[in-house]
Amino acid sequence: MPKHSSISNKEVYQSPVSIVVAARNEAKLLPTLIAVLLNQEYPTFEIIIVNDRSSDGSEALLNSLKVENPKLKVIHVHNLPEGWNGKKYALQLGIKAAQNELILLTDADCLPKTNQWISKMAGSFKAETDFVLGFSPYKTEKGFLNQMIQFETLLTAVQYLSFAIKRQPYMGVGRNLAYRKSVFLKHSFQGFQSKTGGDDDLFVNAHTNELNTEICIHSEAHLISIPKASWAEYFTQKVRHLSVGKNYRKKDQTRLGLFALSSLIGWIMLFLAILMGFNITFTLVIIGIKSLSFYVIFTRSGRKLKVNMAYWALPFLDLCFNLYYPMVGLVALIAKKVKWS
Repeated sequence: MPKHSSISNKEVYQSPVSIVVAARNEAKLLPTLIAVLLNQEYPTFEIIIVNDRSSDGSEALLNSLKVENPKLKVIHVHNLPEGWNGKKYALQLGIKAAQNELILLTDADCLPKTNQWISKMAGSFKAETDFVLGFSPYKTEKGFLNQMIQFETLLTAVQYLSFAIKRQPYMGVGRNLAYRKSVFLKHSFQGFQSKTGGDDDLFVNAHTNELNTEICIHSEAHLISIPKASWAEYFTQKVRHLSVGKNYRKKDQTRLGLFALSSLIGWIMLFLAILMGFNITFTLVIIGIKSLSFYVIFTRSGRKLKVNMAYWALPFLDLCFNLYYPMVGLVALIAKKVKWS
């Protein structure tokens, strides 16, 4: 029998929600984030900001905002216990302090696209649902770096959302993620509380299954995130993300590895054919069929998710991705210590 079978979808939709945000040195962003969250159209919700050892005046700012807004709850972290990653400990405190069963997570550098974010995410819960995976694109800006970020973000989303639709969920993004407090309290971040990163995808990877996970891709439920401004910052972020993947379930590591390997082999075969004088027309036809099917699916998915990127440049972006991805993956594999930023 499915869990939570005594709860109707209507009751879940109307259930109070606790929004939890872990923030460190985000004083410039917090006023806007809190104002946008307070403007959400939903019957009952609270906002919990966990100030993770900030040194930029966040504590005084949040204390002031708390007085003005009864929906806002603030927790200050001054000391980090041994064996804990800072963000995970902050989230642990925030979720434990939440008054409501439905927990909705985002980051300080993200903003809901509309005032319907809570209602769309909460409305995606069914009686048996423990997790709802949302989508969070990055803000569109000028430049090649932003196009690469848009490409990689959409590729990741197509993968994890597609597998979730097939009832094989393996990850989610903490910028837009919801789950039940009771599920978190049962498991917490046990086994990876000290790791940098993974507060979202490792938790989802460890505790989702074919019955307890839904997705919410409605455009009104999107969270827009601030992209990295330099290649160095982007590289560090990707190393952190890929280093966490080493802790995925083996079957998920295998599937993702095979997808990346097949894409890389396709480009290698094309270049080898050109260099060694193989039948170029035949090679281009084979590679073209494979690539075209991917680009069509990718473009349709991107437009459905309202991602603004240069789809005409997909072959070039795909090539660049396959050139840098193995390098980032190698660094992530051998890195003993991973930086947050």
